Amino acid sequence: MGVFNSEMLILAREFIGITQSELATRVGLSQAEISKIEGGIRTPSEEQVDSFARHLRCVKEFFYVADSIKNFSSACVYHRKRQSTTQGLLNKLLALVNKRRIQVKRLLYAAEITDNLFPRMDIDEHLGGPAEIARAIRSAWKLPPGPIQSLTKAVEDAGGIVIRCAFGTNKVDAVSQWLPDAPPLFFVNDAIPADRMRFSLAHEIGHVVMHQLPTDDMEREADRFAAEFLMPAELVAGQLSEVSLPKLAALKPYWKVSMAALLYRAAALGTISERTKNYLWFRMGQAGYKTKEPGQIPSEFPTLLAELIDLHRSGLGYSITDLARLLITTEDEVRESFLPQGSGLRLLS
Repeated sequence: MGVFNSEMLILAREFIGITQSELATRVGLSQAEISKIEGGIRTPSEEQVDSFARHLRCVKEFFYVADSIKNFSSACVYHRKRQSTTQGLLNKLLALVNKRRIQVKRLLYAAEITDNLFPRMDIDEHLGGPAEIARAIRSAWKLPPGPIQSLTKAVEDAGGIVIRCAFGTNKVDAVSQWLPDAPPLFFVNDAIPADRMRFSLAHEIGHVVMHQLPTDDMEREADRFAAEFLMPAELVAGQLSEVSLPKLAALKPYWKVSMAALLYRAAALGTISERTKNYLWFRMGQAGYKTKEPGQIPSEFPTLLAELIDLHRSGLGYSITDLARLLITTEDEVRESFLPQGSGLRLLS
């Protein structure tokens, strides 16, 4: 079966969100023993591996996958999150990302994504900063002027893979990951409104394009990229003079971004004063718009991962059992996480 990979034990444990101590209690070992196994100091017995698989709801073959979850710096894993997000929640989410990356890579063995229109662009080499880079990406992707009708489709057409996930929280909007052996992967929280999802996805595009190496101002740079990418200054500035809440609400379905994003864009472009922005932001709070804005943007559903699954099922004749073996998981997880349910593919944790 190969060599036991302690990192896959860590991944499986964090994937279901339990601590070393909790795993130790479940399998009848001490936390010290679990710590040594996860640290690669001791190799578990076959019986212990079986117990890990049973209590972590995975197949024992998963522990022998020759992959790594270490050395993921901020240069290749990013998250757009609230300040109050706990480390435990982030660990669980990053475990989900790493597990899905391993599984998507296995699906890609039988397919090839020919287009990869995600260049690496160094901010220091572009005097116009994130905005200039955003315009360059729009041009490379041959996007027409004005609003992007489906950002998810644009990402998939460019060679990225978008995955809607049940994050289990509204404190994390999106996570992206781009490693040398896979296309860029974008995980978006399916519980957030579509306007927020689009801005978060654009934010992550900015990260994977601009931040091969981390910078001191990464988050603001990614926000500036997203703002120009979704609301090009040349076209939106003329619509953002004499801004009011009704006007922001009217522009929201056209640009497919939130009223808040439009308000901050107006201030950034200098079409309204900082005082006006603060006043309208206060009014949005009074109206409850900071929690829930009026008007809904249609949700976007990715298709590329569903097409990869369909290739294996219809084109290659894979059964559920075959897919489970390929994805080193259980048949239940294949059914729950990788098969279409309703409108679009929903990848659930």
